[in-house]
Amino acid sequence: MNFLAHLKLSGDHEYIMLGNFIADHIRGNKISHLPQEVIDGIMLHRRIDYYTDHHPEFMKTRARLHKKYHKYAGVIADVYYDHFLAKNWNDYSEYHLSSFTTYSYGILLRHYSLLPSRTKKILPFFIMQNWLTSYRKFEGLRRSFQYLSKRANFKSNMEFAVEDLIDDYELFEAEFRAFFPDIATYCQNELDKLFPADRMSKKNQIINEKAIEYKKKQKKIELEEEKDEQKDDVSKKSFRQRFSRSKSLKKIDEIIEKEEDILKPNSKVSTKRHIVSKENSEVLKSEDNI
Repeated sequence: MNFLAHLKLSGDHEYIMLGNFIADHIRGNKISHLPQEVIDGIMLHRRIDYYTDHHPEFMKTRARLHKKYHKYAGVIADVYYDHFLAKNWNDYSEYHLSSFTTYSYGILLRHYSLLPSRTKKILPFFIMQNWLTSYRKFEGLRRSFQYLSKRANFKSNMEFAVEDLIDDYELFEAEFRAFFPDIATYCQNELDKLFPADRMSKKNQIINEKAIEYKKKQKKIELEEEKDEQKDDVSKKSFRQRFSRSKSLKKIDEIIEKEEDILKPNSKVSTKRHIVSKENSEVLKSEDNI
């Protein structure tokens, strides 16, 4: 009953999604009439179920429910986990939940002729009631559990499952969060075996992304080094300018001092005219050249 999880764990392969969705409605090995990728999706679904049933976190969830729900504890746990996946969807997917569910419904309708009779019977209600996203809210969960309870061969008590979820909500969610990354990694490895070209493509994409990132870092380092060099040049130039300026001022001060000596009262030169000596003139000329 965890339709959303099975679709999500199928990657972006249309026929794998289809097979993963219809697997519970196909008995035994009556699958030879289907395309190979649909069969691969069915087999992936069965491996997911086996992996899930033996995962420590899922076993904790199922054991907590078993006393009250017995053989239906696993079904209830599946629905709980779909609820947590829908609720925390943005943590596990780059696509919006509504976009993903619309895409999934489109696949089922597009390949309607390949669906088993049981799937065809529930599909109209499945889409109209938007089961894939309805699990996100308690109201949708109650509706699903009531439907399952009516279809159960024995008394299941599933109509009370939402109240048990609420009572131990944080505990169930913690178990789901510990479980889902493991099943996602497992399924990705299985898909890589089925589609090695995709694995190489993803590997090359990662390599290219790392190369681009490295080039960006190198460019950043080079720019920073250029800025540091420019700062050094500015500081050196500023120092040279200050040093040159101080030498010029010193020479001018020497000239002024000599002129003041000339203009003293005891000087033989008239105070009405400022006469610059030949030596001072040469200094001024040299100063102009600086």
